[in-house]
Order: sequence, then structure tokens, then C-alpha cells
Amino acid sequence: MVEIRSIAADEAEAFRSCVMTTFGGGTEEDPRNGDWLRALLAPGRAWAAFEGGSVVATAGTFGLTVGVPGGSMPMAGLTMVSVRPTHRRRGLLRELMRLHIEDARQHGEAINALWASEATIYGRFGFGIAVESDALTIDTRGLGVASIGEPDPCVWIEQAEALERLPAIYARAMAGRPGALYRDVTWWRERRFLELPSQRAGASMRRYVVVRRGDEDVGYIVYRQRPEFRDALPTGATEIIEVIAVDPRAEASLWQFVAGIDLFPIAKWSNAPSDSVLPWIALDSNRVSRRRISTLWLRIDEVAAALASRRYAVDGALRFSVGGATWSLVVEAGQGRCTPTDAAPEIDFAGTTLGSVFLGSVAVATLARAGRITGSDEAVARANRLFAWPLAAWCPEIF
Repeated sequence: MVEIRSIAADEAEAFRSCVMTTFGGGTEEDPRNGDWLRALLAPGRAWAAFEGGSVVATAGTFGLTVGVPGGSMPMAGLTMVSVRPTHRRRGLLRELMRLHIEDARQHGEAINALWASEATIYGRFGFGIAVESDALTIDTRGLGVASIGEPDPCVWIEQAEALERLPAIYARAMAGRPGALYRDVTWWRERRFLELPSQRAGASMRRYVVVRRGDEDVGYIVYRQRPEFRDALPTGATEIIEVIAVDPRAEASLWQFVAGIDLFPIAKWSNAPSDSVLPWIALDSNRVSRRRISTLWLRIDEVAAALASRRYAVDGALRFSVGGATWSLVVEAGQGRCTPTDAAPEIDFAGTTLGSVFLGSVAVATLARAGRITGSDEAVARANRLFAWPLAAWCPEIF
């Protein structure tokens, strides 16, 4: 018989092992003995299915703070969802999802989010694609990167110094970025600086470079290197983990640094923001290959609270239906107020679409053309203006 419940502190390693093996990782014991898991998941926010004393399915919830247009709000981050292949099609995932959603409501988190390992799974649980990023492959040979203003110097630092300097840069650069996660000291230590051999997969340890402007830090890059030579020629790759800059000038300086790394003619970044300046400052833009990928998925649980938590670039009003209920959204001076109404809706957000448009990067008009949102042309155009936001949403990390 399968029992589903929250895990005890001494079951963290069994929980982690189930996640790792389900996703194809090794079964070696975590040298940290699950300490990182206990540090990041609050008591009662990790669940597992047990059968015969073994963990056969898992799910956890991070209590996060996420950037939304014009502000930030609490968010339940669904993580480490796994079901062993021996226990598929038994309803374990559905029960774990129910526990997650119920738990988020109890914690007052109006929105839920996840990174989907398979795009076909989570729509039926109300999650819609809210952020799209670019997977970049860059041939730095002959790339050339133009400056934006005076180039800023780059400084190499070691990990201990990075732990002191990077958080302030990130906080400044990500302020106002929809989709970006707030990182506290524990998150930085356990998620951004903890480095296990299994994470490197043969690549180097992380490298840290900071951009300076006068006496202040204005950007950084974190990356690994994978050296390789073929026929006596260097063919290695720079594997970018994160490029963070407070403005386009600092970002351009970081890309100039990447383009100038000797012996590593290829650079790869699996999660670049869709509005990166690189394709537009590369002197040979054909050397920047971009593949659009879906990253952050959102589910709106509390409609009124969620829509009141973000700001709007234009004022206006809209009546819309979602999940069988009709709401009236009124925006004045950029602030939204959302209340139930008995009036007829002007637009219908079918299924997952309200979650998709919430952060402002997925256009209402695009989903209307796809038949996912219905309403008159005028109502769709009005909704498109209301939900749009000038800064592209981006979630810099998988959780």
C-alpha cells in the first residue's frame, strides 16, 4: 500500500535519491547528507509517496518571492517532482499536486510556478507558460562585440569573494525584472555556490568575473569551462551559468570578455533572457544561434490578489472570465483592483492563459490568434495593452 505524507528530517536523503534516479542522475550518497534540502524546504513542504519503506514519488514547495511587473509577491515554487518508473499511472502525481496547491493556499501564496521537465504534463493542473528564454550557442571566432558607451573593466575573483559581492549586484540588476527570484543568504549558499562533482559532469569548477565601473560592481558572469582539442586545435566550450548586469553597458562589457577568452571558441548559455543585447551588439550576429525555450510556468490561484499585486503600464478596465468565474479589473494610475462581477465578460481566459499573460511577456493578442483567448477584437486589443510590460520576464534559474 502506498502512503503519501510530508517527509521527516531524516528522510531527506531518500527523498533526494528518488529525485536523482528518476531524472537519470547517480545514486551516490550526497556528501552533504541532505542538509541543503532541509535548509531550503521548510518543514512540512516536502512530500513523498512511500511503499514498503521506500520513497517512490516526491514533490516539494519552495516559499519564494518573485518579481512581477512593477513589484514582487510571494510564490509557491513546485520543485523536485518525481515518480519512479515502476509507479507510473497510479495517481501519485495528481495527489502530490493536490497537496502542493492546498499548501500554497494555506501559506497565502496567490501564484504557483514550476519549471516543467515535460511540457505535456502541467497544463492539466492549471499551469501555463509565462516565460520564454533563449538557449544560446555562440561561435566567438570572429564574433566581435560592440561597446555600449565606455567599456567597463572585468575583474577575476575567487568564490569566497564572489559570495560577498554577487548578491548585491544581482539584487540591483534584477529589481523590477518579472520572473526573477529573490535570493536570501541561504539560497545563495545552498543553490548558487554549493558545487558537487556530479553537477560539473567533467567541466571545471565555477569561474567568477565581476564588471567594475569606478568604485562599484555593475555586473558579473559565472561560468564553467570544458577544455577540448581536436587535431591540435582548441575546440573547448565556455558554459555560462549566469550573466547579470545592471545596465546594457555592463552587459556589453561581459560579452566582450566572453568573446575574448582564448582556447574556448564556443560559448553556450541554456537560459538567456529573451531581451539580451548580445544579438544586437554582435558584429557578426550569425555567430549567435538562438533557440527559444519555455522556462517558467505559472498557475494563478487567487485571481484578485494576484492581479492587485502587479502594476500596469496603462490604465483601463476589463471584464474577463476564468475558471467559470467573471471578474472586473480596473486599473488607475497603474494600480489594478480586481473584483467579482455578475456582468457579462468581454474576454475569456481559457484554461491556463491567465497564468501565461500575468508577467507581461506572453501577449494576449498572440494567445487570441492561437484560439486560446476569446473576445472581440477591441477587447483583445485592450487586454493586450493592459497586461503588456516593457521589461521581458526572465527567471534566471531552474528550481
